[in-house]
Amino acid sequence: MIIESLIGLIMNVVVADSASGQALTKGILMANKLDNLSKEGVKEETNQIIKDTILKIGEQNNDNGNP
Repeated sequence: MIIESLIGLIMNVVVADSASGQALTKGILMANKLDNLSKEGVKEETNQIIKDTILKIGEQNNDNGNP
């Protein structure tokens, strides 16, 4: 993440006088942020599915008379 920030900073300084260069830099940085957010969302969703599955198995075991 630090490397990406440094590359972004360098790109921004190099293309500081170009409006299209700034837009490109902002677009790349925003894409990285969105990618990181989606990865975190997938992890959270996976953890929730695992929790739900464990709860269902526990309920099934309790219904069958197992402690």
